[in-house]
Amino acid sequence: MSLKQIKEPNKENVQESPKAENTPSADRPSVNEIEKELLRLQKKQSRNRNIRYIIALAAVAAATIIIVTNIWLPVLKIVGSSMQPSIQNNDVVVCYSGTKQIDYGDIIAFYNNDNVLLKRVVGMENDVIDINEAGEVFVNGQLIDEPYAYSKSLEPCDIEFPVTVPKDSFFVLGDQRNTSHDSRTSSVGMIPVERIIGEVILRVWPIEHIDFL
Repeated sequence: MSLKQIKEPNKENVQESPKAENTPSADRPSVNEIEKELLRLQKKQSRNRNIRYIIALAAVAAATIIIVTNIWLPVLKIVGSSMQPSIQNNDVVVCYSGTKQIDYGDIIAFYNNDNVLLKRVVGMENDVIDINEAGEVFVNGQLIDEPYAYSKSLEPCDIEFPVTVPKDSFFVLGDQRNTSHDSRTSSVGMIPVERIIGEVILRVWPIEHIDFL
């Protein structure tokens, strides 16, 4: 058996494979860059969640305010001068809905046809009300003290005194008696509870005159 001569490879034709470089590729982010990007995304997601939470909270608060101010605490802007000096024209007041807490001397808001009026409670059910020519008010035969009354007058008046306040009703007067249309007139009359919006408890505008009433 003959042996073939094994030729050594031509060293000139042998090419060495290029050595892999240890430096990272320019297209591949480093671990540090990846960590920074993940942290940025986490912060962005957290910020977006906070914004959504604030928006949702604001929406709930706005809805609550609307419900409260329409049902329990109606807000009214005053037009007119019949309650001066206690309440001025363009004042903004807050009412407390309900009638159980209403007492003598309280200011109430109520519907009169298509208007909303504010007057002060002078008489309640079964009270006998009388007003003399000088504008002095008597309840059940007793002259009442009215420090809030800016002027006292019988007019304007188109009803006969004395009168008895019906059940579940109120007799009301404005503080500015000579310009106020109130229970002395047949166009307003006695105020039944179903027409009452509530007791006026707080003035909120103008800011410098914020006060409980």
